Amino acid sequence: MKFRLLLLSWLGALLFLAGVFVGLALSGAVAWGESEARIYSSFNGDSNLAIKCPMIISPAETGTISAEIVNLTAEDIKPVVTVEITHAKVPREIKQTFPLKSLQSESVQWIVDSSDVIFERVILVNALQSRYSHNPSRSGSCGILVFNLFGLTGVQTFGLLLGFSLILMLAGGGLWLYVRRPLDKFSGSLVQINTVLLAVTILALLSTLARWWGLALFFDALILLVMGVIITEFVLFSQKYRE
Repeated sequence: MKFRLLLLSWLGALLFLAGVFVGLALSGAVAWGESEARIYSSFNGDSNLAIKCPMIISPAETGTISAEIVNLTAEDIKPVVTVEITHAKVPREIKQTFPLKSLQSESVQWIVDSSDVIFERVILVNALQSRYSHNPSRSGSCGILVFNLFGLTGVQTFGLLLGFSLILMLAGGGLWLYVRRPLDKFSGSLVQINTVLLAVTILALLSTLARWWGLALFFDALILLVMGVIITEFVLFSQKYRE
């Protein structure tokens, strides 16, 4: 009986950690693509150009990139919009001129697919609406992770991994608590630090879902920090909690 409870305890811990690793991998991989796009960009606009990209696509899919170009002046303008998309060894560049009336905006779109992948896993997109008269230039970038999971689409893959991470963490944590109750000093301290780890992982996933890349990277780094504390305090120096 005691051996069975020990196995269940370890199973719960492993399920919880697996959920954390899945969440960290998902958030980190998507945020990595976005960060690479910003580093890769050679465009520098006066203000930000919001670009909408799918976070993940499968190799069999095409992805639609969209941006809103604007005329903030009281005159008609014809700005040039340049988009640079990674493509094997040589990026492909698209230049288009869009006539815009006073205070008019227009949505523009481009298509990417798996032939645009670099680093084996990401597509990087950078766009620039050039300055025209008094209308300021605007630049923006985005990264797309290319990943195949059971033949699913990118949206389905993201949703599945997100749900899988949450289910593993909650199920594993619940199983561990059920087996270990009533909690001693060591178990109580472990619950506290792992509650923090659970919360930070969920915040990382939510930040990724909301495309708050700075926060996502912050929480990803915090996950690694908390895991380091757990390994140091509760694995290497666990004896002090049992005295």
